[in-house]
Amino acid sequence: MKTKAIIKKYGWMRVRLVSAFIVLVFVLAPAQHAEAQLTLGARGASMGQAVTALQTDSWSVFSNPAMLPSSGNAASFYGIRNYGFSELTDVALSGHYAHAFGTSGIGLHTYGDDLFRESRFRAAHMYEYSGIRVGLITNYTHVSIENYGSAGTLTLDAGIAYSIIEGLWVGARATNMNRGQIGEAREELPRELAVGVAYTLSDRATVSSDVVKDARFPMAYRGGLEVRIFEELYLRGGITTEPLTYSVGMGYNHSSFGVNIVAQQHYVLGWSPGLDFSVNF
Repeated sequence: MKTKAIIKKYGWMRVRLVSAFIVLVFVLAPAQHAEAQLTLGARGASMGQAVTALQTDSWSVFSNPAMLPSSGNAASFYGIRNYGFSELTDVALSGHYAHAFGTSGIGLHTYGDDLFRESRFRAAHMYEYSGIRVGLITNYTHVSIENYGSAGTLTLDAGIAYSIIEGLWVGARATNMNRGQIGEAREELPRELAVGVAYTLSDRATVSSDVVKDARFPMAYRGGLEVRIFEELYLRGGITTEPLTYSVGMGYNHSSFGVNIVAQQHYVLGWSPGLDFSVNF
């Protein structure tokens, strides 16, 4: 009865296509999580997701809270359609506010459709002392599966960053430090450790690199490059391993707003186009 209801709602062809894609994810690309992306924001995605030490904007709420901006306020929107499937779309909102006691940030993220949906709410804070930045995040994850119910749990993330010399940053982050589990099956949510470095050359180019270890998968290496080609216009590229992906993108960052686009290619599953838009105030 459940199968008939799904076919009636979504159509036989659509169910076949989604089922075939799920088989590809689990059989042909086992290192690719069948979950929402942990790295959000078109700039970071186009630089190979090497974001642990990258000075970004509100999207640090989803990467390394220690790299939240120390000044200014902003709100951002991001969407990426994974491998061209609307059922596998990430949509997120983020924002940060700098004040006398550091910088606070929030993030909202949802992934999937009515059959399966994962949503996250994140509250972050960054504090800087003697050049050392420390960030903490409280994350609530909620998962809903049609006809099977839903469940949620709290997890804790943390990050640290330090500028060795002007333009050179090193950073580290840890996700799900309390080993949060979800549902009656007590499935453990992803746990990651990452160490990264980023270097900006005279505001003309930025290179970044990460080493990332997920508790369930082999160690991954990520690298990215950003070049300013004309005033506020930037070109970007990156590569990741485990799984192997390539990404390209560009962005226009004005003092009051920014627009960034990304196209990410998985070596088996294909292209994922994404875009973000931010407003500074």
